Amino acid sequence: MQTLKHNWSDKTWRRFLAVGAGAMLLFYMLIPIAPIRFHDLYLSYGKTAIIALAAIYFFRARLDGVLEVKLVIWYAIWVFITRILNTDYYLQNELDLVISRVLCCVVLPVGLMLEEKERRVMLDAVIALVGAFYFVTALVSLYACIFGVYFYVGPEQVVFGLDNNAYANSYVRIVAWETTRNISAIWFYLAGCMMVYEFFNCKNKLWRIPICLALFVFHLAVAFTMTRSVMLAASVNAAMLAVLLGMEHIRTENKALKIGLIVLLAALSLALCFKSYDWLRAGTAKLYNAMDVKIERTSDQFLTPEAQSGDGVNFSDSRDLKESASTGSMRFGVWYAAIPAIRDEPMRLLIGKYSSKVMDGPHRYQISAENGSFWHMHNYLLQVLMLTGLVGFLLVLAFSVLLVVRMVRLFFTRNPAATTAIKSLTLPVSGILLYGMLETVIFTNSADERAVTDFRELCFFLLAGVVLAYAYELGDGKKVKNSPLRSL
Repeated sequence: MQTLKHNWSDKTWRRFLAVGAGAMLLFYMLIPIAPIRFHDLYLSYGKTAIIALAAIYFFRARLDGVLEVKLVIWYAIWVFITRILNTDYYLQNELDLVISRVLCCVVLPVGLMLEEKERRVMLDAVIALVGAFYFVTALVSLYACIFGVYFYVGPEQVVFGLDNNAYANSYVRIVAWETTRNISAIWFYLAGCMMVYEFFNCKNKLWRIPICLALFVFHLAVAFTMTRSVMLAASVNAAMLAVLLGMEHIRTENKALKIGLIVLLAALSLALCFKSYDWLRAGTAKLYNAMDVKIERTSDQFLTPEAQSGDGVNFSDSRDLKESASTGSMRFGVWYAAIPAIRDEPMRLLIGKYSSKVMDGPHRYQISAENGSFWHMHNYLLQVLMLTGLVGFLLVLAFSVLLVVRMVRLFFTRNPAATTAIKSLTLPVSGILLYGMLETVIFTNSADERAVTDFRELCFFLLAGVVLAYAYELGDGKKVKNSPLRSL
């Protein structure tokens, strides 16, 4: 390993880039509040800021960095090349996609280039702003969802609550900022993971009271999104946290007994966390019915007749979990459709496809398999393969594997400098990777049609950079005194 000699020695430079990356993260949080105005801001100030930030970064850093950073940079370059190969010579169609990949290249190294203290300050600042915003969002969303009302907020009158039947609403669910539940669930999930980090990180233990309150609100909000992929990610995180706490606090000389207890604790935590979402919704329904609320449930008119009960409100999930598990909620058919689609168009493996045409081939086979017509491949690796071909797929796969290896080393390191708070940062990163195996959220177009990338992806890359920094510093069991940003 060779350490970079001078690129990150300038305190002003690295802090400037950290502030810039953090500002871009907050900028993309404007999407749901005012999507039209955000688009106008993006076309003018947003593009200018991203390109300027990227120019400054690459002027100083060039293509240096750890292998994970280089892989993301080369993936962005390959995305650009495949757009040209798909005849988008002037980037009239896919410029925003290329710009979004460049932005991720700038956000990822921020955690790596900062010193440890600067890293913690940056995380605290981001978490304070993000946590406050999504805490208010969660409260307003829960009110609209539980009390069955809808109302409009912000300069563009964006809706909270069900105000249409476009999704054939067969169960009560959260609608926050007029955003589909699969996207808003990740907002609340990430905010909850940030509360877990702050719970272990805060010096004044009194802060743990509001942190736990916020964590409960985010957990309840995830329950009412009815997004089982996020619930699964959170439950896996609960098991990981149980393992982490078990390794630290179970005192016994019998290693086999300790491992058995930790495995049992992890399994119970996973099962209880996943089941807790049902319990929270059922408990909320009982409390609501006992209160005899007089507010008119205006949202109920947009529910299917089967979802409306004459015995009070019902917040249960009407979907059959066993049936959904057997078909992967129809994802298995979507994934399988990639095979005949590539067979019909083998050039996909070389140059990929336009974003707008990625699903043209798979749609033919999804419909024939009675799986309906999906907007994306419901797997970030398959989506990358269909969008950028085999080269892009291998670059992203290599990044994902290396990131997982680094997280595992950090999670299980015995280095005393690797605190519980630091190790807990692996939770949201691993959760997004798990969620990405069932949805599209990183490395390709955002599932939110209002922007090519969004808060979820940028937050992932920001946290991934921080996790990589700690993994390089502490994951091998010894403190590295020099800069974590190094070439492999």
